[in-house]
Amino acid sequence: MKRKCKKCGSELYQAEDLEWFCLLCLAKEIEAHDKEDDVSGTWRTLDPKTKPVTLRLSEVDLARARAKARKLGKPYQTLLKEVIHQALSQS
Repeated sequence: MKRKCKKCGSELYQAEDLEWFCLLCLAKEIEAHDKEDDVSGTWRTLDPKTKPVTLRLSEVDLARARAKARKLGKPYQTLLKEVIHQALSQS
């Protein structure tokens, strides 16, 4: 039997730490938090030669990336590429 969220009624998911969470409520919470933060980003042109990869992310991280990308007005895949590029450039 699937668990349901008490706030919105959607399906709950279990995290690795065995805590239950609702993706919709989590995304709304992240969006509300993002509205409070001043996030300024610039479109960075990355090397046009790319290679498709498969990457497993936690559902929480993916929801946060989508919410932040929506606020910045860009696709979440682009945001993730920029974050990875920036992190690798700092080393």
